[in-house]
Amino acid sequence: MSRRVDELLAQGQAAAGVTPSSLADDAEFLRRASLDLKGVVPRTSEVREFLADQHPTKRADLIDRLLASSGHPTHMATTWRNRILPAGADPSRQREAAALQKWLRTRFARNLRYDNLVGSLLLTNGGDELGPALYYQSHDVAPEKVAASAAELFLGVKLQCAQCHDHPFANWSQREFWGLAAFFARTKSPGNAPGMMQASYKLVDVDRGEVKLPESEEIVPPKYPRGDELSAEDSASRRSQLVLWLTSRDNRYFSRAAVNWAWSHLFGKGLVATLDELDDSAEMTTNEQILDELAEHFVASKFDLQQLWRTLANTQAYQRSSRFAGDQRQPPELFAAMLPKPLTPEQLYDSFMRLAPPSETTNAWNRAGASNMAAMLDEDPNRIEFVRRMRPPPGEPTEYRAGTLQALMLMNGQTTSRVTAPQESRLLGAIDAPYFSDVERVDALFLATLSRLPSAEERALFVDAISAAESEADRRQALSDSFWALLNSTEFAFNH
Repeated sequence: MSRRVDELLAQGQAAAGVTPSSLADDAEFLRRASLDLKGVVPRTSEVREFLADQHPTKRADLIDRLLASSGHPTHMATTWRNRILPAGADPSRQREAAALQKWLRTRFARNLRYDNLVGSLLLTNGGDELGPALYYQSHDVAPEKVAASAAELFLGVKLQCAQCHDHPFANWSQREFWGLAAFFARTKSPGNAPGMMQASYKLVDVDRGEVKLPESEEIVPPKYPRGDELSAEDSASRRSQLVLWLTSRDNRYFSRAAVNWAWSHLFGKGLVATLDELDDSAEMTTNEQILDELAEHFVASKFDLQQLWRTLANTQAYQRSSRFAGDQRQPPELFAAMLPKPLTPEQLYDSFMRLAPPSETTNAWNRAGASNMAAMLDEDPNRIEFVRRMRPPPGEPTEYRAGTLQALMLMNGQTTSRVTAPQESRLLGAIDAPYFSDVERVDALFLATLSRLPSAEERALFVDAISAAESEADRRQALSDSFWALLNSTEFAFNH
């Protein structure tokens, strides 16, 4: 399937007269795959080992190791939590958000089928299972809010555009939006008063509850998007009936939306912008054909998410360099070159912590073990505050959206200062050993931060800055300044 994807992309690129970029070198690929699949930059030892490996299957082997690592389910849980919760979710719900993170991580660690993952999220009753009910809680258990979110997340359509009137650009009617919302009209949260602290958040499905068209008294019955109305004779809850339809092998919206999101996560841009009009197109584009074939492959694999990641990461398209062939920038939808993505706040913090000196928090992580890493991370107040302050405004995954305040925080904040301080930095302490030359010290700094060796020009520039120091204290400060400069470089801020 990986070869088939590359074959179809090559056809589209040839038709457009575009020459794709060459494959990324090993260092660029290692850093990209580690950040995308594990959420953190590779360790220096991992970079050295990978660069020295001459085995022809080493990239496929790396992908398998990353998918089997304890960091993969943690990263997927973080990614999904940010994806399913509304932007700017109430910070007072941090306890529930941490529980949701743990709930997601256990399922990604088991590689739970994607259809079962979505089904268990949408059918949660909360109560003792703290976490997944936050999805409903964050949308105020409002049928129209949950329906708009579920349609975009799990069907790939922006149905909320039809909430107040027929969709202005796609063939979705206002009645279809409210027909979907009706499936959530009987999901309630009894006893959960707004603004009050609760030991647990419960959801129940009741026998009554309808939705009406805005500014009218007309009740809209539950109706599957592009499908039939729910039969009045069905005795199961409306939510469970919707989930049965939603996660069906025959629901092409469901499988295509999953594949399009996975592609976007790795490539920074989906194969298609939206699934709103795919059924209305007379002839499929190359990207639509890739999406369809990948969706069929995903269904045939029994909704195996790890197999989907493996398929996409093993394509030549994913392994291409971010440097364009020739001087002209190519249309991004052709995927002729890799689109660099800025690191998320979580990726930045966790990568910083790989280089940080030991602390009570990191020692606690080590004692707890990898299995509890997800929960421990979310309980770290420093990480919570860093992520909150570094969270950029909504936008495209390939856009650098951080502003002046975030830049100042990276340059002068406590996290960066602690990592690069001459007397505290674990990395600087290690490379300050007398048996290291300045060349080896510079190489170690580049491997730890940018996951590559410096160019000859870069090496000479940094070595000159360090060797120019007139005292031991000045030399340590020059090493610290070099480290700081690499951490604040544009290259470190992107996955490449």
